[in-house]
Amino acid sequence: MSYIPIPVVTEALVEQLRHCLKDKDPYVRKTAAISVAKVYTADPRKAEKEGFVEMLRDMMLDTNATVVSNAVAALSEIGDRQDGVIFKLNLTIANKLLAALGESSEYAIWAFCDHWLFFTNAGIRWGQI
Repeated sequence: MSYIPIPVVTEALVEQLRHCLKDKDPYVRKTAAISVAKVYTADPRKAEKEGFVEMLRDMMLDTNATVVSNAVAALSEIGDRQDGVIFKLNLTIANKLLAALGESSEYAIWAFCDHWLFFTNAGIRWGQI
């Protein structure tokens, strides 16, 4: 339903989406991550206000590689918009993305590669990565 960009539908999804982003089942979390990008497309202010973008950032540290890859793909889709959020990687997230590459779809791998451009390595020597 998140693909229907109507305010009434978006409003109805908010609480369910929040619950799904924290669900114990990784399949539910990975699907919810993509839904956040669709809600952001329909109403960017609502997605920001409800904390969904921040929840996506937290999902990049999830224990499941598929959840991580979908969170990155969703953030990539959001970041591609002109008013999209800025996506920055630190060493912890960069290492998590590297670990998730093996279990990721081709789309997620492209999103990872695209986001390596935003890696901030302040104070880190290449030998540490």
